[in-house]
Amino acid sequence: MDDSKRMVDTYEVKHAIHVGDKEILFLVDEKITSCPYIVCNCSWDNPLGVDQYSDAMGSADYLEMMTEFTERVRKQLEAVKAERNKITVPLQPFTLKHCIPSDYKENIENKVVIIRAECLRPEYRTTDKQLVLAIGGFGVHGNSRGRAVYTVNLYSGKESRWNRENILGTLKPEYMPDWAKERLKQIQRERQAKQQKCEQER
Repeated sequence: MDDSKRMVDTYEVKHAIHVGDKEILFLVDEKITSCPYIVCNCSWDNPLGVDQYSDAMGSADYLEMMTEFTERVRKQLEAVKAERNKITVPLQPFTLKHCIPSDYKENIENKVVIIRAECLRPEYRTTDKQLVLAIGGFGVHGNSRGRAVYTVNLYSGKESRWNRENILGTLKPEYMPDWAKERLKQIQRERQAKQQKCEQER
């Protein structure tokens, strides 16, 4: 059993709820009598995926800080609901039947692959979060010792890093939705234009 405590500076994380793109933390350091309770946000939207803390608020009033903590969680839930309501494609997640299972001998660069649903937050286990174009990283190559796979999400266009084991497999062409076909063409055009611009500037 791991008895280690999660710490942020001298404060211990007593409560943590991860919803959407943020984790809301309730921190305690009772040795600091003037401000023993802190509530802050934690996110990982950076190339290294390290913890980034923001919007810290502290007080000596436990009830005030617990109210702030629960209010932030509520706002995150509302934000995720609003985000989902804007999605214009079917949300039913892709499963093993929709893909050619991941084979570590296979090169997946420039292929549309499916992120394993279990690797996503429960609130994000939907089609729009699963379909990505593998664009680079050592992990895209067959029999590679590297694990990193850099991707572009077909729905949002957001670039992310995954490990090769996070990929369920390569999407079978017959299961490619029309919206994904259009977005794939757009992403490929944008990447090609960017590459040509870089070559001209050399």
